[in-house]
Amino acid sequence: MKKNNNKGFTLVELIVVLVILAILAAILVPTLLGYIDRARSEKDYSTAQSVRVATQAYIDELYGKGKDTVKDTDVLTTEGKAAIFKLVGTTSDNKIDGQKIDITSLTIKENQITAITVTITPDGGTAKTYKYDSTKNEWTN
Repeated sequence: MKKNNNKGFTLVELIVVLVILAILAAILVPTLLGYIDRARSEKDYSTAQSVRVATQAYIDELYGKGKDTVKDTDVLTTEGKAAIFKLVGTTSDNKIDGQKIDITSLTIKENQITAITVTITPDGGTAKTYKYDSTKNEWTN
């Protein structure tokens, strides 16, 4: 009697494995995309927080140079924004990690930031606005 020593997989077995892999991919891909979106969002919040800290440092610097009451108009000048963005680590065109940043509004009370709005625009993307409220100590967008 002749033994059948064919080793390998049948077509049905290969199709079953491919179907299982497709199901796993269908489950994992949206999950991974969600993680990527959350990471980008956290990076944007971190960038906005860096801008807030750098702005407060600039306000403290102006106060240290003898300006008793610092106003938002003192900070939101071209020179003021350039100094702030330099502290954050942007390039000369106010970009960091391929995103353009800007301070669109600022409220100062007793030389402390009470509110700041930071706009972050990715290259070729839509601008996102992040607002900080010191009374709640939180960012919103």
